This record gives sequence, C-alpha cells and structure tokens, in this order.
Amino acid sequence: IFFFDIMPEPASGLWRSQDMVLLQLHMQREAAHDTILKLGHLGCVQFRDMNPNTSAFQRLFTGDVRRCEESERRLRYFEEQLKRAKGHKHVTCLVDGTHSETLDSLEPKLESLESELRDLNSKWEQLLSQKNSMKEHSEILTQPPSFFRGDDEGFSTSTAAAADEGTTFRVGGLRYLTGVINSDRAALFERLVYRATRGNMFMRTTPAKEQFEDPATGELVEKTVFVVFFSAQRAFDKIKKLCESMLATLYPYNIDSPQEVQQTTLKVMDTIRDLETTIKGTEDVREDILEKVKTNLYLWKKTVLIEKSVYDVLNMLAFKGQTVVAECWAPKEDLAHVQTALSEAEQTSGAQVQSFMETIDTRDQPPTYFKTNSFTKIHQSIVDSYGIARYKEINPAVFSCMTFPFLFGIMYGDIGHGFIITLVAAFFILREKQLMESGLNEIIAMVFGGRYILILMGIFAIYTGFLYNDFFGMMISPFGENTFWTFPVSKEAWASDCSDEYNYWFANKTAGVLQACKVNDGSPYIFGIDPNWCETENKLEFYNSLKMKMAVILGVIQMSGGLLLSLLNHVYFKDMKHVWFGFIPEVIFLWFTFGYMCLMIIIKWNTDWPQRFRTTIELDKPGVHYLNAPSLLEAQTNFFLSPGSIAQDAYVFVGADFQNAVQSFLLLCCLLAVPLLLIPIPVIEYLHHKHTAYGELEEAQRNDLNPSEPQATAATGGDEEPHEKEDHEPFDMSEVVIKQVIHTIEFVLGCVSNTASYLRLWALSLAHAQLSEVFWNFAMIMPIMQDSGSGIFCFLGFAVWFAASLMVLCGMESLSAFLHALRLHWVEFQNKFYFGDGTQFVPYNIKEFHEMAKPNVSGEE
Repeated sequence: IFFFDIMPEPASGLWRSQDMVLLQLHMQREAAHDTILKLGHLGCVQFRDMNPNTSAFQRLFTGDVRRCEESERRLRYFEEQLKRAKGHKHVTCLVDGTHSETLDSLEPKLESLESELRDLNSKWEQLLSQKNSMKEHSEILTQPPSFFRGDDEGFSTSTAAAADEGTTFRVGGLRYLTGVINSDRAALFERLVYRATRGNMFMRTTPAKEQFEDPATGELVEKTVFVVFFSAQRAFDKIKKLCESMLATLYPYNIDSPQEVQQTTLKVMDTIRDLETTIKGTEDVREDILEKVKTNLYLWKKTVLIEKSVYDVLNMLAFKGQTVVAECWAPKEDLAHVQTALSEAEQTSGAQVQSFMETIDTRDQPPTYFKTNSFTKIHQSIVDSYGIARYKEINPAVFSCMTFPFLFGIMYGDIGHGFIITLVAAFFILREKQLMESGLNEIIAMVFGGRYILILMGIFAIYTGFLYNDFFGMMISPFGENTFWTFPVSKEAWASDCSDEYNYWFANKTAGVLQACKVNDGSPYIFGIDPNWCETENKLEFYNSLKMKMAVILGVIQMSGGLLLSLLNHVYFKDMKHVWFGFIPEVIFLWFTFGYMCLMIIIKWNTDWPQRFRTTIELDKPGVHYLNAPSLLEAQTNFFLSPGSIAQDAYVFVGADFQNAVQSFLLLCCLLAVPLLLIPIPVIEYLHHKHTAYGELEEAQRNDLNPSEPQATAATGGDEEPHEKEDHEPFDMSEVVIKQVIHTIEFVLGCVSNTASYLRLWALSLAHAQLSEVFWNFAMIMPIMQDSGSGIFCFLGFAVWFAASLMVLCGMESLSAFLHALRLHWVEFQNKFYFGDGTQFVPYNIKEFHEMAKPNVSGEE
C-alpha cells in the first residue's frame, strides 16, 4: 500500500484519480464547430459552462438546438413508420468513423421525406377506410336471407315496405337495421340496445368472415355483423344514436329485392378490387421511400445527435467578437492529443487565426477520473453508487475487487452453489461479444453487466465451501477423515496420565459429566473443518462459535485497513493534524478494544486448555464447572464495566494479574483517545483561521497603500474570469465543534456497532448452511426413504430440491449475501476513510452517440 502511495503522479489511474488540469482554449469563431467536433471524437475533455447566468432561451445557438430537436422528431416518425411497415424489422447500421453530413444539408432532405410520407399515409388511410367500408358492406350483402328473416316460424314477408332514411326496412310488420361493429363492442352494444328499447327489440349477430386492417394502427381487427328488429320509430332514433356512440356502421339491405342486392354486391366487389389496386400502388411508393430511409436512418440519426451535442457545447462557450473562449477539464496525459485536435480543426475550418490552449491555475476541485476496463468497471460502479471519490483520495474499488467477493463467499460458502454461480458467470464471459450484440432484457442485462464480479463471487464461494466442507448442505470429506469421536470418562481416567498417542479435550456440558474428544495422531484436519463435526450433538454450537469469532476478526481487520487508508489520505494531502489527532486516537480506540478481543480469540484458539486443566484441577473439589475455557464475551464485557476483575482461573494469557494490568492500561488509553479525538482539531482550525485572517488583513492594508494593482486587475476584465475571483467560505467555530463532536460520537459508537454489524457474516453463513441442509433432508432424503422402488418419489424430490436450490439458494440467498456485502463495504469499511463528495469526470464523447443512434424498429423498448 505504501509503495503504491509514494509512486509518482503520472502513475495515477485507479489507485488515485488521474491528474486533471483546467484548460482555456482560444479559437476563431469559424473554427469553433470543427474544434468541438474534433474534441468530441477525442473524448477526453469536459467543458465548463461559461455562461451560468444566461438562460437556455437567451443562448446563441438555441435556434440550432431546436432545429436538431425537430429533425429528431422527424427521425422518430420514420422509425414508427418502419415499425408498422412489413419487411423492415431489421435495420442495417452502417457504422463509419467520420461525420460526413451536416445539419444544413440533412434538414431539407428530412423535411421533404416527411412531407411525402405523410401525404402517402393520408391517402393510404383514406383508401383503406373506403376498402374497409366496402368489405363491411359486402359482409352484410353476402349473409343468407334467413339471417334477416328469422327461422321458418319467423316473420312473414308479404307486407314489406319501403326503407326509412335508406337504412331501415320492414319485414313482417317490423323494422330492422343492419350494420357492422367491432367484435369487442358487440356484447356491450346488444345490452345497451336492449335497455334503450326496454326489451322491445330482437338482435342477431354473426362474426365477419374476414379480418379488417385498422388504418390508424395497422393491426387486424375482428368485426361482427348485426341486425336489430324493432317496431317503433322512437326505437329507431335511439338505436341510431347508440350505433354512432359505439362506432358501428349502418348499411342498407332490402331483403325483398334480391335483384337489387345482387347488383349492389357486384358494384361493391368491383370497387374493392379497384381500391386494392390503388392501395397496392400507394404501398409500393411508400416502400421505396422507407427503403431509402432504412438504409440511411442510422447515419442520419447519428448526425443529428452529434450536431445537437455540438450546439449544446457551443452554448457553453464565451463568444467575444470573432474569438471564442472555452474552458474544460482534461487529463494531464492527454494534453498533446488536445493540442493535435485544435490544430486539425483549425486546418479543416480554414481559420486564419491559430487556435491555442493554456493551463489555468484554479482552486476549484477537479473532477475525479479513474481509468477502468471491463473487469474493474463493475467494481467502480458499485463504489460510485455510494459517492464519487474526492479528487486524489484513495479509490476503494482497488480493494473491493477482492474483498467484496471474499465477504460474499464467507456468507455464501458452498461448493455446489458457488459452482453454479461460476458456471453462469463463465458462460456470460465466454459469450460476451455475442450477448453484447444481441438484445437482452433488463434483468439478464443487469446480471450480464456484473459477470466479472459474479465469477469472483462464485470462486470465493467455492473456496469457503471447501473451508466449511459444505456441498449442497452435505458435509463432505475431500481430504479424508481423522479418527474423531467423543465419549464419557470418569474422574479416575482424567486423573491418570494419558498415553502420548492420544489427546483429550475436556468440556463440561452437564454437571458432573466429563466428555473427552479423542484424535488418533493429534494433528488438525488438513484443510477446513473436520467433517466428523457433522455427527456431533454440539455441531451447531461449534459452528456458531467458530463463524462468530471469524466474523469479528475479519471485521476488525477490514476496519483497520480502512483506518490505514485514511492515514495515507492524510499524508498525501499533508493534513498532519488529522494524522496526530484523527488517525492515532482512532486506531488506538479500535485496536485497544476490539483488536484486543481478536487477540484473545487467537490466543484462546492456540491454547492447550486440557494441559492447563491438568495442572490446575482439584479433583476433590465438588463441581466441575471450572473445566470450561474462559468466556470471551464475559471478558470483553468486564473490560468496559469492571476492568481488572478477571478471576485467577479465568485468564486467557500469562496470568490473571498480568491480564488485569494489561486491560486497565488499554482501557485508560481508550479513555484518553476520546478527548484527543474531540478537542485538538477544532482548536487547530480556529488558530489557523485566525492566522490566515490576520495575513489577509495585512495584505489588504498594503493594497490600500498601493491601489494601482487592483485597478489594473479590474481593467483587464477580472469579472469575466470566474476562476480568479474565488471567495473563502466563512469560518464558523460552532459548526466546526459540532462537526467534530458528531464525528467523535459516531466513531466511538461505530466501533461497537460496526463490529457487531460484521456478525452478519456469521448469521448469513449459518442460515445458508442450515437452509441447504433442510432442503436436502426434506426434499431429497425423505422422498428417497418413502420411495418403494418406482423412482417417482425420487424424481419428484429431486425436482423440488433442484428448483428450490436454484430459486431460493442461488437466487434469493445470493442476492441477500450480495446486499449484505455491499452494506459492509459502504458503511463499515468506506466510512473510515472515504469522503465520496467529489464530482465525476464526464467527458464530451461522440462515440456514445453511436450506440444511441441505433434505430429501434423491432417494437421493443
């Protein structure tokens, strides 16, 4: 870490932000457009708005921006037409690296094509509406006479009368109306007619034989032919109004004149054929226009987007006559490329005045820029979601690349489940190019974006699965087994000397009963947890103890790493007051409290407690409770509440008196660290402000004696250089004190709460293991036990177990572990050193518009 921190500034990239400089570009007015275009292709400058007090409507190129927006509207209209047109579901994107067409040449072309398309669409819709009307009429004319007469016992046709208003006729003394309505409205229309006529009607419907194309949407619509019989004139008026409200179309049909019906049918069919011919010609012309649009749509859209972005940038520049001034942030290593782009733009535009750039000294905080690749991009985005790094502070993504998947693996340790996650991530990585080119839905795209962190999460889950010897909830023995069992022993056996080939570990679970654990060679298991723990009665207690202590140790290590990174930040920014009165008291408080607890855990793990008991036990004394090892929870609680109260038989290291002295000294150091963290920093800042204010007063007095310098500054236009007139923020002592008090309280209480927060590593690991075991026992073992040899129960049990493993354990549990690992990094780790109040470097990059310009004509959003 210290090696990386002392490396020279040009090596900055991911450890700290790239070196950024503020540039001022001077160019001729005619070269401004081409210069912005060249810098956009370069993609390494972020422009600053030099007209912050000017509204968007008052800027010079607002009219050009509106022209681009109008062109965008036309292009969206073309995309809609391509979506509706048949045979244009795929648009070939002709990618080129040049910007060949300008807005001035493209705008009249788009306007002409839009006008032509709209005229053709209007005519096409009119012709299609006429065709649909004729087809509806033909549907009525081709209905059998029984549809209008009724069945054999229906109405008599001997007294048919003339039609009223051309659409209503009489049959058997009743009038009737016939027409066509959309099928989805037919049932509602029938109910409304029934209620409007109070049941004095009879309606018959039949579905149309063909579907109808909607002129507005191009979709196929099903329609229904209906006939309504009624008797009163008032019913006719009501039914006609209902037809108008329900968009039903009425057509004349005289059942008593078959010759008239036949003649009308022939005329309608001839009209339909003529309309189809005309519609086909209109569609051919429209297809030719859409084919031209389809070929050039990507290039046109890209041109419009680029031109709009160029005019947006031009609105941010300062125009002074024929000179244009721009200010932008750029990485220091790209200055040569910026100068080259200025020279190329000058030659392209034919400017007579040479363009040049200069570096500006400013007190403004530069934007933060980290160079990332496909692997580090996802880790950087996770950190940026918390907050953008302050310029030149250490980037947490350097560490989260490994610590994030490692903590995930601690909570998700399982060989089988980790292998599934690794396989999914490996598939995404191997098929990366194909999947990036194809369209992915939102959820799959989100998982695909995290493929590199996903494969690390799977690998670490496999690693910790081997540590836990856990495979789909089953304990495995990849490295063989030690001979390991427990058995009761008597006090006589305890008192006698044991053979050197055996080791005994005694624990008191029940008063008066001694349990011994026997291992053949006395050596620990080769790797991970001994599988024989799975068969013991105190398995859960053992796992709880082990994983809980491991979680506390990992938490203290990571928080200590965060404090060390804060030290590097303080040293880098030459903020020595926070080194002496920030880092030192913080690390003393953390290490002398919970660091001491971690030390006791390690010592307790490495102490031969049976050997100590052999030398201290008194067999004649009643009771055997003192055979248990000292409780660390009790020891840590007494560390704060009653220091120096360790009993003679409850010490962890060296002896009770020595441990009492050590604990008293550590507690005293912690108590002294709190005021050291609280008081000195506000006092130092107050004295620094007082000294700075005194120096500024002396400078002001010197300026009053020699006023020529400020007048000269004003004459050169100082108001136009915003970076030269920067005021200091007013100093408020009460605000500084309150801030430091809050920080002190937050850190002291955070040492407790953050350490406790790392217990989620134990909780989620234990929950995952127990849930896996439950699924295995109840979904696999129980069906196998119930199966009588048919295999049905085995198959169903495996299906349930596999589905539960995928959805619950590989889906929900992995997401839960991911979120908890995210919380540990954001809250417990990064708050020790990471401010996250910076601004991100967002360069003007034309390459972004290449992806945005790809047309969407498939109907997918």
